Amino acid sequence: MIKILDDVNKIELINKQDKPVCWSLYDRKYSKDNMFRLKGLILPLSNTCKSAWIRCTSSTAGNETKRQKLIILGTGWGSYSVLKSIDKKLFDVVVVSPRNHFLFTPLLCSTTVGTLEFRSIIEPIRNSGFRETEHFHLSYGTSIDFKNKLLRCESVLKPSLQYDLKYDKLVIGVGALSNTFGVPGVDKHAFFLKEVADARKIRNRILHNFELSVQPGIDDSESKRLLHTVIVGGGPTGIEFGAELYDFVKEDVSRLYRKKQHDVHVTLIESNQILGSFDDKLRKYAEKKIKERSRFELKQASVVEVKEDRVILGDGTHIPCGLVVWSTGVAPRQFVKGLEIPKNSRGQILTDKFLHVIGDKNDSVFAVGDCADIDDQPLPCTAQVCDYMYYTCIVPREPIFVLNDLVF
Repeated sequence: MIKILDDVNKIELINKQDKPVCWSLYDRKYSKDNMFRLKGLILPLSNTCKSAWIRCTSSTAGNETKRQKLIILGTGWGSYSVLKSIDKKLFDVVVVSPRNHFLFTPLLCSTTVGTLEFRSIIEPIRNSGFRETEHFHLSYGTSIDFKNKLLRCESVLKPSLQYDLKYDKLVIGVGALSNTFGVPGVDKHAFFLKEVADARKIRNRILHNFELSVQPGIDDSESKRLLHTVIVGGGPTGIEFGAELYDFVKEDVSRLYRKKQHDVHVTLIESNQILGSFDDKLRKYAEKKIKERSRFELKQASVVEVKEDRVILGDGTHIPCGLVVWSTGVAPRQFVKGLEIPKNSRGQILTDKFLHVIGDKNDSVFAVGDCADIDDQPLPCTAQVCDYMYYTCIVPREPIFVLNDLVF
């Protein structure tokens, strides 16, 4: 039994041997409902609450030193939010990811045109602080044994090295890939914008096209083709990249390539409507700003093929261009495809409202970020949602809680 003492920051825990143990409450609030966290226990406190019950399932009530092993799979927004926010006094936190840094993706578009440098938007994962050096693995997760709580891994540095990691809790946050929808030529000729390596390739292509356009032997038609950029996809990434490119032309090209600034053209292709998951007022404002900009065209169409020097639309139109940036949504990674658990129509892992993976009978696996979707409560794949997901996890499901078998 838990008894609230006169000191609001203390409670008294009566264990099975009827021996009182005083525990201090953390003073950090997790929600407007006055939620406090208690070393392995989440307890709602209200002005009228005088006592609550607790049951122990895996160890004695007084054992507060035993830490569970939490494995975080991935280093994206969802995973990194868990890593930075989790109480490491309660868990031995292990991170498994093929990427050794966190990427601040909202500013990734700015690096493509040199507004920001790549090092400015990344944070090494090891800087987060691990209890043991070997608690970070530069590896891929390849499969999960839900029954025995085992994560199968494959080393990035030595693919022949495969091993298993045991977990008490597992957070899946592997993100997603760019969705090509099976359009021919996308993988070979288009550029994605998901990682630092993608942004670096786009920057190199932009510089390549501008420098080539001013060399002898390049006629006007070829110059205009080189300086024509096609953006496929009117989501946040496509709109942000288009805005950065427009600013680059206005502020830098006009100064560095004066004779070529009027040859620069940008075409944004969207099959439906831009910023489809956003408010209608915001969407109309974005459309208005695009139409106001010279040499920036918004075209409602679908792309059926991407070639080295052009894109082909569904109506047969050919658009010559020197750069194609493809940003048309997300698709599941092979790791997620291989998991035999419920998924939605887009291949995302289905979770309950507390982000527990539906189908995990041990109730010990969570999924966050672009790789997951809440059943009956879909959310957009944005950084803001991922950043908030961790705090969704800690809301309790019922007034009876499990000590040392943490629901967080």
